[in-house]
Amino acid sequence: MSERTEPSDTESGFWTAGDEETVLQSFRTLVETIDGGVFQLDETDRLVAVDDTLLEATAYAREELLGEHVSTLLTEPKRLEQVPAAGVNEAASLEVTILTAAGEPISATLRLKDLDGEGVDGAIGVVRDLAESNERAGSIPPIEAATTVLDEADVGVFVLDASFDVAWINEPTERYFGLERSAVLGRDKRRLIEETIQERVAEPDAFAETVTATYDDNSYVERFECRVTPDEDREERWLEHWSKPIEHGRYAGGRIELYYDVTDQHERFVQLRRLNEAIRTWLDRDSREAVADVASRHVRNILGLEINAIYLYDEETATLEPAGWSDPAEELIGDHPRFSEGEGIAWRVFESGESRIYDDVTADASVFNPETVIRSEICLPIGEQGVLLAGSPEPAVFDEGDLSLANLAASTLEAIFDRIRNERMLEYERDRVEELLETEVSEVFGRISDGFYALDEDWRFTYVNERAEELLGHSSEELVGNVIWDVFPGATRSDLMGRYHEAMASQEPVSWERYSQTLDIWMEIQAYPSESGLSVYFRDITERKENRRRLEASEERYRTLVENFPDGVVTLFDDELRYTAAGGELLDELQIGDGVTVGQTIYEQYPDEFAAEIEPQFRAALEGEERSFEVNYRGRVLSAHTLPITIGGSVDAGMLVVQDVTERHDYHRQLEASNERLEQFAYAASHDLQEPLRMVSSYLQLIERRYENDLDDDGQEFLEYAVDGAERMKEMIDGLLEYSRVESRGKPLEPVDLECVLEDIREDLALQIEDADADVTVESLPRVLGDAGQLRRLFQNLLSNAIVYSGDEPPVIQVSAERVGDDWAITVRDEGIGIDLDQQERIFEVFQRLHSQEEQPGTGIGLALCRRIVERHGGEIRVDSEPGEGSAFVVTLPAVDGV
Repeated sequence: MSERTEPSDTESGFWTAGDEETVLQSFRTLVETIDGGVFQLDETDRLVAVDDTLLEATAYAREELLGEHVSTLLTEPKRLEQVPAAGVNEAASLEVTILTAAGEPISATLRLKDLDGEGVDGAIGVVRDLAESNERAGSIPPIEAATTVLDEADVGVFVLDASFDVAWINEPTERYFGLERSAVLGRDKRRLIEETIQERVAEPDAFAETVTATYDDNSYVERFECRVTPDEDREERWLEHWSKPIEHGRYAGGRIELYYDVTDQHERFVQLRRLNEAIRTWLDRDSREAVADVASRHVRNILGLEINAIYLYDEETATLEPAGWSDPAEELIGDHPRFSEGEGIAWRVFESGESRIYDDVTADASVFNPETVIRSEICLPIGEQGVLLAGSPEPAVFDEGDLSLANLAASTLEAIFDRIRNERMLEYERDRVEELLETEVSEVFGRISDGFYALDEDWRFTYVNERAEELLGHSSEELVGNVIWDVFPGATRSDLMGRYHEAMASQEPVSWERYSQTLDIWMEIQAYPSESGLSVYFRDITERKENRRRLEASEERYRTLVENFPDGVVTLFDDELRYTAAGGELLDELQIGDGVTVGQTIYEQYPDEFAAEIEPQFRAALEGEERSFEVNYRGRVLSAHTLPITIGGSVDAGMLVVQDVTERHDYHRQLEASNERLEQFAYAASHDLQEPLRMVSSYLQLIERRYENDLDDDGQEFLEYAVDGAERMKEMIDGLLEYSRVESRGKPLEPVDLECVLEDIREDLALQIEDADADVTVESLPRVLGDAGQLRRLFQNLLSNAIVYSGDEPPVIQVSAERVGDDWAITVRDEGIGIDLDQQERIFEVFQRLHSQEEQPGTGIGLALCRRIVERHGGEIRVDSEPGEGSAFVVTLPAVDGV
C-alpha cells in the first residue's frame, strides 16, 4: 500500500497548484494511484467525489453517493469530530465501520485530512483494509442496521423465533424494562415474562395473559397500552405494545413485538381530559370566588402546579385580591398579599396581558417581596378579571409546556368570569324592572283590607270583623248565632253553598271570585275549613274589576312594554311615526335628553339619512311584524327592536326598544382574541407532536433508501408497520388542528346552494363511488346560510362514511331535505351496517371509533368535526340507526329568508 506525503507550504500545495482544470485532473490521478478507497467531503461533510475502489467495495453507484452526507457511508459519523484541530499538514487515523449498499458493515481504517487552502474547504479521506474487512462482513445480520434506526427512534423491539425464544432485543427495550441483552437472548419469552417482566408492569396478570395469548394463537395483530413501574434500573413510562406474527424469512413462525414510548402523549391527554372535566365543575359555580377556589385545587391536582393562587380584580378598591389558592401555597406563604396598581410582577402581567415565566423572581426589580421564598414563577393574565400565579421554591423549574396548559386554564377562567359578570348585570337589571313593576302596581290598586267571618259546623256565624260588617251590610250582633243560609237565603241558590260544602267535605281550602247580586259587589273569597267549622276571608274587588275593564287597553300596552323591555330606551309611536311616549336611562347616558321628543316624528327627530335608514323597521311594526337591527349612533353600537302593540286583536301602535350593546361588541372582540390564543395553543401542541414524527419519518426514509433492495421480508414488514404508524399519527394531528380551527378559520355565513356543494362532492368522490358500485341519489336541495367550504367538508365526510360502512352489498345512499321551521333538515340515508343505539352519541366524540384500524382505517375525528361544523352554523346533527338496517344522519342548517 502506497503512502503519500503532504507539501509543507499550503500555498503551493496540491489543491492550489494551477488552474481549476489542473486541480481536477490532479485529484483524479491521485485517486487512481492511491492504494485504497478515496473520497472527498465539502465543508458540510457531504460527498463530492468517490473513487472506483470505494464504489467496488461498497457496491454503490457513484450517483447514489454524490451529494449525500458522510453518514451514508459511516455508521458513526460523529466520530469525525474526534479529529483534532490540527494544521493542514497533519492527518488523523480512525478505526471506522463502512456500510455497504446492502447495509453490511465493513471494518476499515480511515485516514482523514482537512483542506484549508484558499478557495478549498472540506476534507480528503482514504479508506484502507477494505478487502480484508469484506470477508468478515457476512457474519453480521442485516437486521442490526434496521435496529440501529429503531434505537434512534426510541422504539423497543423483541424478535421471537418460532419457539418464541428471544432472538433479538434492542437498546430501548433494555432501557424500558430494565433488561440486559446478554441475559435475555435465547430465553423463552413466556418464562421471561413470568420471572422478570411481569413484575415490572402495572396490572401484571392482565399484561402476561394478553401477551402470552399471542403465542398460543400466533395469527393476529395485538395492540394495547401498558405502564412500566419505576425502579432503580428503569423509569416509569407508558408504552404502546404492537405485535404481529412473522410470516417469512429467518424467523418465520415467530413474532415481532414493538414498544412505542407514549408517556408524553398519555400524560398530556390525561391532563387535558381531566381539565375538561374540571371545567364543567367551574361552570356549575355561581360566583367568581367560588370558581377561583375550586379552580386553584384543579390547577394543582391536574396540571401539577402545586403552589398556585388566583387573584381577581376588585373594581371598587382597584386592587388584585386573592380569591383561591392551593393548600401548599397557604402553608408556604401564609396570608396572600393584595396588589395595588403598579405593585409587583402580578400587576405588571395583569396590565400588559402577557404571560411570563420567571426563573428567579427575586432577580426582577418589580418583585413585590424581595424576601419571598418563591423563586420560579408562572404569571398569566385572566383577561380583565385578574391573574393566575404558580410558583416553586426552586429556580428555573417551569418550561413552555407548563405555560401552555396553564394558559388554557387561564383562558377558560376568563370566559367563565365574563359570563358570571354578564349574568349578574342582567340579574340586577331584571330585579330593577320587577321592583319598578311591583311599586307601580301597588300605587295603582292600593292595599285593600279583608273582611272575615267564622262559621261553626252548623253554619252559624261565630265571629264577624268590622270590614265584614261593612261589606255584608249587617252588624255583628245581627249575624253572630244565626245560620248564614237564613240571613242570606239567596246564597243557597248560588255557588257559595256548594263551595262551602266542598271545602268542609274535602278539608281543603277553596278560593274563587263571584258577583253577589244581593250585595251588588264583586268579591274574592278564600275559605279555610277545619273540624270545628269554616274561616272565610273575602274582599270587595268591584273597584278592581271596574279598573281592569277601564284600563284593559292601557294594561295590555303596559304589559307589552314590560315584557319586551330588557334595558335601555323604550318609545311608543303612532301610524305617523310620531313618538307618543319615551323613557329609559339610556337617554341620559347617550346625552340625548331632548333628542327623543314626544310629539315629534322620526323625520323631525333625526337627520334625513338616518330617518330613511330606520323608517322600514318602524313601518314593519305597524304592519304586525317584529324587526331586530343594529345601528351606530353617536359613537355607540345600539341594538334596536321594533314590534307591534295590539289591543283587541288589532295593531294600535308600535314600540321601539333600544339597548346599548357597545360592551357586548367589545366582549365579542375579546372572545375572538381568546379563541386566537386557543388556536395558537392547538398549533403549538400539534407542532410539538410532529417533531418526533419528523425524526421517525426521517430515519424510515433513510432505511427505505439504503436497504430497499437488501431488507428481507421481515425488514420490509417492520418498515411498513412503522411508516403506517407515523402516517396515522400525522393524520390525527392534522385532524385535531382542523377541528380546533372550525371557529377561528371559518368564513362568514352566506347563502350557499347545497345542490352545487353535493355536485362538487360527487365529483371528488367519483373514483370511490365507482369502485364501490354505489347508487347515490340526491333529491332537490335548498339554499342555506353557511360556510361553503365547511359544508363541503361536512357532507363529504357523511357520504364517504356511507360508502365505507355499506357492508357486503353495494352502497345505496339517498340525500334529501325537509323544511323545519326556520331551518332545513338535510338527511344522508344509507342501507349499510348500521350503529348500535348505545354507540350513537359516542361516534360524535373525538377519537371514538366503532372499528379497529385493521377493520377500517381512520382517525376517529371525522364525525366530531362534522358536529363542530354544524354547531358553528347554529344547527344540530344526529343519527337514527339500527344494526343491519342502515343509518340516517340528519343535519339542521339555517334557511335563507324566503327560500
